[in-house]
Amino acid sequence: MWFRNIQAYRITSGNITLNGLEEALAQQALQPCTQMQMQSRGWLPPRDEQVNFVHAFGQQWLIAFAVDRKLLPASVVNQQAKERLAKIAEMQGYKPGKKQVRDIKEATLIELMPRAFSQQQRTYAWIDGVANRLILDTASANKADEFVECLIKSVPGVTLAPLETKISPSTMMTRWLSGDDLSTVFTIDRDCELQGMSDEKETIRYSHHILDTDETGRHIRSGKKVIKLAMTWNNKISFVLHDNLQLRRVMPQDILKEPTESTEEMFASDFTIMTGELSQLLNDVIDALGGEDRD
Repeated sequence: MWFRNIQAYRITSGNITLNGLEEALAQQALQPCTQMQMQSRGWLPPRDEQVNFVHAFGQQWLIAFAVDRKLLPASVVNQQAKERLAKIAEMQGYKPGKKQVRDIKEATLIELMPRAFSQQQRTYAWIDGVANRLILDTASANKADEFVECLIKSVPGVTLAPLETKISPSTMMTRWLSGDDLSTVFTIDRDCELQGMSDEKETIRYSHHILDTDETGRHIRSGKKVIKLAMTWNNKISFVLHDNLQLRRVMPQDILKEPTESTEEMFASDFTIMTGELSQLLNDVIDALGGEDRD
């Protein structure tokens, strides 16, 4: 268990307790799609072997949201409907009208739905009860919005807001690549992306390339800003900081234990290490960006 992405939210209101969260998620557990459903959403235990909907270590809680979607490509429905419409046209001697076409497509969809396969997508989140934050493991804005919407509906009284800093990540990353001092707990790695501020948004990417201040400085002086920057924190965790304050490609550097314990014990151990390290990493990122903006 290790988050590869970090989208952080401030819990702005609501008193979340372990027992209350467990009960609320259990009441909105994921149910399999019925024959006539194309999608079902709900909560699952973070591990298949568990029955609890919250994996807890002290004030650090792991939860899992899932969406079951039936795979029924539009091309399959259209092909089946096309064949039926062709037979109807042959029988009645003229092409079906718009309403008849629409009715046939709807009937075809309804008939095919029970035969469609389901695909499950899970999104994990960690609630930091000490810092009062929700951290999502996804790079998708749509998945994040869906998760937040369902959590607010499931847990009465809870409200969330995206975590923001006093200095924007893009502004600070641009300063760092212009030569400004960076906190000693961070080092800059070899990947970055700069983007122009014109309508064309011209982009320059560096990959596995030593970032020379003079070279990147020329691009910055020409009107470009840094929107992505690969970094390492405390020689422990590498990541890519994005201009929207997301952390992606989060990778631990030799801080996880070797798998000598049971699967359940390793899961608990990894979660404990992850929450301890990532909470401090997030604190240091926030401090490097001027502190959290709660206005």
